[in-house]
Amino acid sequence: MKKIAIVIFDHFTDIDLFLMWDILCRNKTDWQVKILGTKEQHQSTHGLLVTTHGNIMEANNADVVLFSSGKIGISTVIKDKIFLETFSLNSQKQLIGSICAGSFILAKLGLLNNGPATTHPEAKSELQAMGVEVIDKPFVCNGNVATAGGCLSAQYLVAWVIERLFGIDKRLESLKVISPAGQNEIYERLVTETLHGSGGIKAPDLVDKGDYVYNHL
Repeated sequence: MKKIAIVIFDHFTDIDLFLMWDILCRNKTDWQVKILGTKEQHQSTHGLLVTTHGNIMEANNADVVLFSSGKIGISTVIKDKIFLETFSLNSQKQLIGSICAGSFILAKLGLLNNGPATTHPEAKSELQAMGVEVIDKPFVCNGNVATAGGCLSAQYLVAWVIERLFGIDKRLESLKVISPAGQNEIYERLVTETLHGSGGIKAPDLVDKGDYVYNHL
């Protein structure tokens, strides 16, 4: 069973965590999801207390590591030397992603040096100031590292993880349950075009899977 870690901190953005958490937790057989933090509980931007399942150091042994966002929280943790030095992530062996300003953490960890990235539109200039090339796309992937921009793009980040681990059919199955009534085909096409279009999945290790190709971890 694959291990997926979602990293949060105080003042994380509620929807960034809960959208990823909800979609991923609907599957109980192929992967296990844990919310990791530096404390037993972290408070969201809107005041919700969320109990964590373990310390952020567990992310180093996870198959997938996803960083949440939150303007206030991010501005704090990227200045926290202990927080940053706890991570020893390996983009050759792990899938690593971020939603919105979570990309700032990836930048601080040196994970955005191989190509462009995306983030929340309001955070674009700040990420550029960190030396990162930022493009206006909802999802950008370079090998095993992906960034998503805009809270609702969390579905693309989750879709990328599922497809990379278990293929397109599993991705379609997993996202179908959250599609608006009567719009499943529209959403399927939108997700596919986002993942596989310009700025989407790019990696040297590609496996043929029907009409598409996807990266194999």
